[in-house]
Amino acid sequence: MPQFDMIVINADDAKDSTIENHTAGKPLREGGGDETYRCGACKTKLMVNVAHRDAHGVVVRCGKCGKINIEPHHHHH
Repeated sequence: MPQFDMIVINADDAKDSTIENHTAGKPLREGGGDETYRCGACKTKLMVNVAHRDAHGVVVRCGKCGKINIEPHHHHH
């Protein structure tokens, strides 16, 4: 069960994206695969046991610390 830390971005970088709001204590998405994605700032699990395709392109605001995270596999500087 691989775990990935997501990439934290600032709000300006996310302004053109649809931001999904995670609720503390409950994963944004759960099930369908074996990958777990954690907030890059506070390590809260944002998506648990999801398939990679379910995490692709997701922009999510952590319900615990409020940071905006993007999925790490396709990060470009």
